[in-house]
Amino acid sequence: MSDLQLTRSTSNDGTTVSIGVTGRLAIDTAPALLSLLLEETTPTSIQLDVSGVEEIDLAGVQLICSACRTALDAQKRFNFSGCMAPEVKKAIETVGLQRQSTCKHNADLPCIWCGGIN
Repeated sequence: MSDLQLTRSTSNDGTTVSIGVTGRLAIDTAPALLSLLLEETTPTSIQLDVSGVEEIDLAGVQLICSACRTALDAQKRFNFSGCMAPEVKKAIETVGLQRQSTCKHNADLPCIWCGGIN
């Protein structure tokens, strides 16, 4: 597995930030993504591309859930872009998120893990 690599781009109008996550998102690499997410105070929408994730543990899943909840609390949109890597889908199944269709933190709208757009 390769170490975590992050890429960041901003839309022309500055309202959307896209963050690409590649490699290993785990307890020892998650702080790098956390730092990048905490810097995003201006955009109204954050798109997270996890198609290049080769490994993810519970800390990585929790970080993404926390980032979604934090964005929603700040009245921002947070969602995935691209397709989910097989390892991310496996993590969703392992922790049981696929059984939830709505998220109580998202006004009971579909959870991002289950294909919902918020």
